[in-house]
Amino acid sequence: MAGDIRRNLGLSSKSMIHHWQQQGGMAKSIPEFAQNYKTVANMAKNLKRVGYVGIALTGVEASANIVKACTEGNEQACTKAKYVETGKAGGAVLGGAALGYLGSYTLCSVVFGLPSGGTSLLWCGIVAGGTGGVLGGFGGGHAGGVAGELIYEVVEK
Repeated sequence: MAGDIRRNLGLSSKSMIHHWQQQGGMAKSIPEFAQNYKTVANMAKNLKRVGYVGIALTGVEASANIVKACTEGNEQACTKAKYVETGKAGGAVLGGAALGYLGSYTLCSVVFGLPSGGTSLLWCGIVAGGTGGVLGGFGGGHAGGVAGELIYEVVEK
């Protein structure tokens, strides 16, 4: 894992030693660190956009499932699909956002106590937030579907 990070930042043992030797044995900075940090920050900004695309696709999927159920001619299945698919979509979005935030905040801030800062914090946020978002999306989607079905049972029957 550390090797992957060094490779992604453009670092190698050989290049670091070369730069250290040129500085008279004192390492004052990591070569090209600012440029590599900017690249990682831009990647994080683009990942936010991916989240919005995911929300839009969740809505499109729910709409497509509702339309499919309603074109079959069964009014009861159409009504049930509206409740269940809306619950799934809402649960997936809310669950993903909540667990993604809690996962990144808890793991990166509380557990690690921000000992290293910098790119470690950024990568921790991306990995923990992404993992929490995916797990929260699946769990929230399932819970939202169950809740939608329960609401359908109470309201429509």
